[in-house]
Amino acid sequence: MWHDRLTAARRRRLVERLHTALPAPSPAARGAVTPLRVPRGMPPAPEQVAEVLRQRPGFSWLDGGNRHGHLFYAEPLALLTTRSGRATVEGPGGRMTASVGGLALLEAAFAAWGGPARAMLVGFLGYELGAEIEDLDPSPANLEDDLGLPDLHLGLYTAGLRWDGRAWSLESTDAWPGRDHRDPVRAAEEVLAAAQSISVPEASTDRLPAGPVISRPNRGSFEEGVRRSVERIRSGEIFQVNLCRRIETDLPASKIPDLYRRLRAASPADHGAFLDLGHDRTVLSVSPELFLSVRDGSVETRPIKGTRPRGGTPREDRALARELAESIKDRAELTMIVDVARNDLGRVCEPGSVEVVSHAEVVTLPTLHHTISTVRGRLRAEGPERAIELIRAAFPPASITGAPKIRAMTVAAREEEVRRGPAMGAFGWISLSGDLELAVAIRTAVATRGRVAYHAGCGIVVDSDPELEHEESAVKARAFLTALGAAEIG
Repeated sequence: MWHDRLTAARRRRLVERLHTALPAPSPAARGAVTPLRVPRGMPPAPEQVAEVLRQRPGFSWLDGGNRHGHLFYAEPLALLTTRSGRATVEGPGGRMTASVGGLALLEAAFAAWGGPARAMLVGFLGYELGAEIEDLDPSPANLEDDLGLPDLHLGLYTAGLRWDGRAWSLESTDAWPGRDHRDPVRAAEEVLAAAQSISVPEASTDRLPAGPVISRPNRGSFEEGVRRSVERIRSGEIFQVNLCRRIETDLPASKIPDLYRRLRAASPADHGAFLDLGHDRTVLSVSPELFLSVRDGSVETRPIKGTRPRGGTPREDRALARELAESIKDRAELTMIVDVARNDLGRVCEPGSVEVVSHAEVVTLPTLHHTISTVRGRLRAEGPERAIELIRAAFPPASITGAPKIRAMTVAAREEEVRRGPAMGAFGWISLSGDLELAVAIRTAVATRGRVAYHAGCGIVVDSDPELEHEESAVKARAFLTALGAAEIG
C-alpha cells in the first residue's frame, strides 16, 4: 500500500542491525507515573526546569502552555536521524547507518523495540518525508537544502518530567534495565530542587542582534506564485494549495533561548516546542494546531484554516472574528482540508468511524483568529505499529498541503525556492506502545549555522488575491518578527 515500505526480509535485517545499537526491551517492561516531591516551597515553574535541563544533551521541551501542560526530556537512550535516504542510529551498543528513509526506519524501530508504555520517541518528522511515501514530480526533497537539517530526528527516552499545572511527575519505563545505577525518581527530584533557585530571564522587547530579515521567495515572486496557483485551480488541476515563504536572518546561536522566550511571550501556544538537535541546531515552535492524537486506538486531528489579525480595540477584534466566521472563502478552504483529513483517516480507521465532530469554530489566539475543525476516528489495526500506519496515511498534514494532496504538493514544490524541512512537518511524541501526539509544525523556526528561518504559509483557492495572501502570511509571521524585534526588508 505504501511506496516506501521495505520487504519483509529487508525489514528483518534492519531490525537485527537496530538491536546491535539497542537490544530489544524487556518482555516484562512496565511503565510508571510517579508523583515527585519538592523539598521546600513552591514547585518550580516549567521555565525554571527548562533552564536546568537545557545544558543536557538531547534536551526536548514539549510546551503545552497553560492548557496542556509541559513535558521535558533529556539524555536519550538512542537517537534516530535520517537525511536524504540515509539513516543513522546511535545507542548504547554503538552507531549504525543504513540506506533507508525515515518512515521505513520508524517502522523497523517499532518492530525492534515496540511495546513498552512510557518509552517515548520525541522530536520531529520533516515535511520532505512525504516524498518517501509518494512519487512526486517535482519532489520537494529536490529543492535547495541550504540549512542541512535532518528529515527525521527522534530521541528515544525512558523517562520524562511532566507538569500538569499543579504538580510534577515522572513518566518512565524499566524496559531497558541496567542502563545506569541512578534512581530516576531521585534524579528527577534533584532537577526540581535545583530549578527552584533558578532565575529565568525576562522576555525582552529589545531588538535581538539579528541581521537583515529577508523572504524567500520575495514578495513579488510569492505573489506571482499565487497567481499561477489560481490559474491551476481555474484549469481544474487542483482545488487548493498551501504556499509558503521562508523568512530568515542571521542570529547567533547563543541568542536562540532568548528568541524562544520572546516567541512564547508574543504567541503562547497549545503545542509549542524547543528541540535541541545538537551542534547549535534547534527547532522552535509556537504551533496552535494538533496534527494527530492517538489514545487507545482513538484518533483525532484538528486542521486549521482561515486567518484574521487581532483588532486594535475590543469592537474591532469582535468584528474581525465575525468576518472570519462569516467568510464563505475561508469556510470553503477549511471544508476542502477537512475532506482531505477525513480521507486520510479513512485509509486506516474502521469503516464508518470517521466523523467531523465540529466544523469551522473560531479560535482566538494572542496575535490572530483562526477557524478550526475536529475530525475523529477509530483505528482498525491493533498493536503499537498502528501508529506508523496512521502517520503514513496522514503525512504531511492536510492543512499545509492542499487538495488533492499529492498534486498540491507538486504545485507547491514548483513555487517554493527552498525545502521546508522541519517546518510544515510534525513534532511531538510517539510512544512505543502506539499512542502519540503530534502537532503541525506551523509557526515554527529552525536555527542552524548561525541562521534562523521561519516559514509562513497560506491556503490558495480560486478567488485568492495575491496581495491579500501576502498580507495573511505577514500576519502569521508577526510573532516571529516581534520576537526578533525586527521587520522584513521589502
